[in-house]
Order: sequence, then structure tokens, then C-alpha cells
Amino acid sequence: MSASTSAAWKKKPRHEVMYISSEKNEKTFSFDDLPPLPVPPLHDTLDRYLMWVRPHVSKEEYEKTQNIVKKFADGVGKDLHEKLVAIAARKKNWLEDWWLHYAYLTVREPILPTMNTTGPMPLNLTLWQPSFEEVFRYASLYVWAILDFFVLLREERLMPQKAKDGTRFSMEQFRRLFNCSRIPGQGADSVYTRWKTKSEGECPDHVIVLCHGHIWTLNPWDSEGKAMNPPELEQQIRHIRERSDAMGPGPGLPILTCDTRENWANNRDWLKSLSLTNSQNLDHIESAIFVFVMDDTAPANFEELCWEALCGDTTNRWADKSLTAIMTRNGFGATNNDHTPYDAMVTVVMAHYQHLLLEDMGGTWRGSPDVRKFPMPSLVNFDLDSKMLAAVSAARETSLALTKNIGVKYYTFSTYGKDFIKSNKLHPDAFVQMSMQLAYIRLHGKPAPTYETATTRQFYNGRTETMRSCTEEAVEFAHAMLNPKVSASEKRTKLFNAVNLHNELMNRCQKNEGIDRHLFGLYIVALEAGMDTPEIFLDPAYVKSGGGGNFVLSSSTTGYTPLVGGVAAMVHDGYGCFYNMLPDKLNFFVSTYLTSKESRGEDFCEALASSLQDMQDVLTAPTASL
Repeated sequence: MSASTSAAWKKKPRHEVMYISSEKNEKTFSFDDLPPLPVPPLHDTLDRYLMWVRPHVSKEEYEKTQNIVKKFADGVGKDLHEKLVAIAARKKNWLEDWWLHYAYLTVREPILPTMNTTGPMPLNLTLWQPSFEEVFRYASLYVWAILDFFVLLREERLMPQKAKDGTRFSMEQFRRLFNCSRIPGQGADSVYTRWKTKSEGECPDHVIVLCHGHIWTLNPWDSEGKAMNPPELEQQIRHIRERSDAMGPGPGLPILTCDTRENWANNRDWLKSLSLTNSQNLDHIESAIFVFVMDDTAPANFEELCWEALCGDTTNRWADKSLTAIMTRNGFGATNNDHTPYDAMVTVVMAHYQHLLLEDMGGTWRGSPDVRKFPMPSLVNFDLDSKMLAAVSAARETSLALTKNIGVKYYTFSTYGKDFIKSNKLHPDAFVQMSMQLAYIRLHGKPAPTYETATTRQFYNGRTETMRSCTEEAVEFAHAMLNPKVSASEKRTKLFNAVNLHNELMNRCQKNEGIDRHLFGLYIVALEAGMDTPEIFLDPAYVKSGGGGNFVLSSSTTGYTPLVGGVAAMVHDGYGCFYNMLPDKLNFFVSTYLTSKESRGEDFCEALASSLQDMQDVLTAPTASL
């Protein structure tokens, strides 16, 4: 063996290099005792609030808002802030319980498709071309790779994450990826989790499989506690599909989880009252590692897969589960996950690990082909009465009305990617955000209040803050780009100004120095004290600028990974725009509501293409024209 061959042989697979800790004392959760979440100074928050309001209101409206803000700062806002600071002094994260309760658990509308997150499998664009013949092989490897990550997390070998500067990130949310479910309740839901690390004890180790309206239990471990190999899993999965098809369509009970939360809470209580078996079955499903869905659909392309992943056949979804993996009849893969217990970066990490693992294997199993003898999966049968069957039918109508109104476009801009953007000394994420604002103004003639996710995981149990990427500088840049009289030099200057400000504001938001979580905290202090809603939250400028979850453009990125995913648009006339940034291309997942007369996904993608091309033209313009 030559030296070069030997070096290549010893080279670690990419999934190990990126995600598996090589230090014994560097366990997944060993650095989670992080600094407490800070409360920003009130005047700083209010100054930034006025800055972010300005692009969306007239001069007169802005002056009115200025007066309201001053009155708030000198009066009730000051009192609320002092109370919030006192609460923060007693808790390491003053936000987490409120955020979980008010932003998620008290939402009464169906959580699928308007809250759940989704991610189509990028391997379907390369090694795993859709195939009816290969579907069981794909499915077995898909399940096997998720189980591999489950073991990695249980053994605390997943590398703790950190920022580029070495700042540690909270890994707490990973505790709710597996064995976790949202439980419906009257007025508010709850989160139920049974997951533990190996050092903490045992946790349920079965997988629930949904197929053709039926519910199955798969026990994927051998007598030594090791996962079945893919050929063994393939036999189990094939059995489920063949038996389900032979039985005909099942009752489709899972669709009850896609109803309104009040209806599902009532139906779940009724279901439990019918028999002890039903109560045990519900706990069995809700405590499972994850749900694996074998869909009856066969999307024609990757864009159709994106819609199936976000909406799909809701008789075949347990919307409450923290992790659902989906495989269509023709071998497309995706995930659909309840957003309540964690943010999408958790599934991005798992899916990227899985992607690299399967790519490193060439998309196929290279281990033993032997299939040992295991018990076959068992059906989970509920005792149903006429009331439950009627509830299933009613939930189907409710769910269908929502899913058929969601539009999804998948668009690839392949002229350039992050390499070109970086070569111009611009941050790729900020650059893409400016292209989105330009696209929106090009289409609609006005700026869009825009949400971008900013992580606050450098703090104890931190989740997110809102980065409002629509600034006056972003709007000035867009207007300059659309004005043929403005020189390329000026357009370029305005682009750099807008991008640099975006970078500065993003850094602030990651330090919890945005505005939305602080204002939310002040609002909740007033609410729980039984006070009247402060005027600042009733001012039309609050909603016009995106406050209270009214962002017309809602966005997030999966970074430089090949993954892409998305959620539904935040408002009826808005867009969800989610993207990755690869060396030579940019991929976008754009969601809209089809009944909107304002937003059309296809038009937005075309406007994005024009904007990105125009931005390249400005950056590559000859020096003489600058």
C-alpha cells in the first residue's frame, strides 16, 4: 500500500469529522451551563424599534409612533422593564417558559401545515434518484441512519456546537429531538418527553410506522441492543407495506392530530375513555423514538416533494411528534417536525449528519447482507366508535382546507453561489437577504417587514431572536437597484452599506440585543399582571413593521449545507423564503397561500432571479463604469 493510499485509508469520514466528538471530556451536553439570557437596556431596544419601524410608515405615522414610544419609555414601559429585570435576576432564562407557552403551546389552530417545519432529502438530487424499485432499500438506510444518530446522541458523542469564535452553544434542544411529543390540552398543550442519555437511564426504543392509514410498531434492535442492519430493516419495512396494502386503507386515525388543538384535545380524551388499550396505544406512540411514514404519494419532482413534506397526506402524519421521517412510494425522503420543542437547526444537524453518513457510504449498504430472524412489526389497533370515525372524517375536511391552500416553489439559482459572494468580501447570508428585499420591492413596490432567525444559543437554554432584515439601508439599496439613472458605483456602495449594517445587527441579535423578545417579555409581564395592553402594542406601526408575528417575509437559512427546508408563510399575503448557500448555487424553498391575491411563489422566484443577476452585474461592472 502506497503512502498516499494509506493516508486516504486512514482519513476519517466527513460525518465523523464534523459531528462526532473525539475528546472523552467533550460530551454533548457538558457545556450547557451557559451565561443567563440578558435583558437589553430599554432605551436601546426602543431606539432600535423606531429604526425598524421607519421603512414601513409615513412621516406622520412615524412621528406619532415616536410620541407613543417616548410615553412608554417614561411611563409604563419603565415599570414593566424593571419587573422584567427582577424576573431575569431569578431565572437563568427569563424567556424560555413564556416563549414555549405563548408562542407555541397556546396556539389553537392546527400545527400542520402552518407551524411544523419540514426538510426534503437532498440525497434525492444525487445518489438516490426517485425509484419505485429502490424504495425499500432507501427506506431501510434512511431509518438506519436516524437510529445511528439516536445512539450517537444517547451516548453523548455528538460534538457540542460552538460559534466561529469558539463561543459554546446550548445543546439543550437536542434533548427533545427523540421520544418527544406535543400533547393537546384545553386552552394550552404540553410537551411530553421520555428521552434520556445512556448515563441517565433507559428510554423507549421503538419506532412507530404509519402506512396506508394503519399504525405499526417496529422494534429495530437486536438482543445486544444494536440496531438492525439495513437489509434486516428492509425486510421489516417491506412487511409493513405489503400487509398494509393487503388490508386496504386503514381508519387514518393520525389525522386527528392535524385538527384544531381543542378538537384534538377533546377527541384524544374521548379516545382514552373508550378503552385502556387506547390509552396505552397513545402513550406508545407519543413516547416512540420517532415516527416513520410510508406515504402512498409519488411526487413527480423535488418541488412536489417539498409540498408533500410540508403538507402531504395528513391521514398519514402524527403532527405532534418531534420527529417524523417520510418516504414516498417512489423513494423521495423528507422530514416533518413539530416546531414546539426545538428549532429547525436541530433537524438540520441530524439531517446533515445523516446526509454525510449516507454519502460517505455511496448511498448503499456495504456491510453484512445477512438477515437474521426477528419478530415482524405489529399493528397498533385502537378501539373506535362511531363518534371517533366521524371525528376522523371532520378532521380530514379541516386539514384538507388548510393543506390545499399552501403553495410551495423550489427554485435553484445556478449562475453563482457563496464563492462568488465571498470573493466580493460580502457575507453570503446578508447578501441573500438583500436580494429578497430587492425581489419583494421589485414585485410589490414597497418594503416587506422581514423575519430572519438569529440564534441566541450562546445563552443558557437559548433559542432565537428576530433579526429584522428590512432596514432603511436595505430599502435605499433596493430603490437604487431599480433606478436606471443610479450609477453602478452608487448601487455597489449602497449594497455594501446594507450588508454591513445587516451583519452588525445580526451580531447584536445573537447577543439578545434585538427587539422582539424584549418587547414580548414586556407584553407578557403586563398580560400576567392583568394590566391593560400598553399603547405601543396597539399602535398600527407595531403590526405594520412585523410585530406580533406579522412579518410579510419570513426567512431562515440552512447555511452552507446541501439541506433545504421550510415552513408556511407567516401571514396570508406573505412569503416563506428559506435557503441554502452552496459554492456555485443558491437553493430556495418558497411558500405562499394560494388564496392570497398579493403573493405568488412563481413571481417571487422570478424576481429573486432578476435581483441576484442584477446584483452580480453591479459587482462585476467594469471599473470605468464605477
